[in-house]
Amino acid sequence: MMDGQQPEQQQASLYTRLGGYDAIYQFAAAALRKTMADPTIGHIWNHMSESTFFKEHINFVDFLCAQWGGNTVYRGRDMVTAHRGMGLTEEHWQAMFHCLEQCYDDFGLPRPLRDEINVFFEKYKPAIVGGPSYRDVVLAHPEMDITKGMKSVGVVWPSAQQRAKVPD
Repeated sequence: MMDGQQPEQQQASLYTRLGGYDAIYQFAAAALRKTMADPTIGHIWNHMSESTFFKEHINFVDFLCAQWGGNTVYRGRDMVTAHRGMGLTEEHWQAMFHCLEQCYDDFGLPRPLRDEINVFFEKYKPAIVGGPSYRDVVLAHPEMDITKGMKSVGVVWPSAQQRAKVPD
């Protein structure tokens, strides 16, 4: 303490304020369920196996916990790699937020927590929205060696400028 002033109390982490690992685990499951049911983005899970879904869910939980102040280690891919080639659009992005709002309601989250979570997700938008689908790139380039990736035919996404906006 200096000059008789008490230090400002540090706000608990988002991880703690949301209730820790178990609460985030349940929230992530609910969010994935809502997005699966959404007519705009539900198709993403049409051909996903059960085991792949389980892996996606636990990676999502670990990512959120690690980013929000928990002691979880995220071992999944970075957001650029995880979403490159999915062909996600602004419409998909807005549908995700619509699903999140439903989850916030279901979990009774107050507006300040909702806003904080939304701001967190918005930071990743440049890595998620606007890139071409890998399928479309392959079909547009019959000469492409599909094992070499989009870059091999000059398709670079996201741009260096977009990538610089995305947190590590």
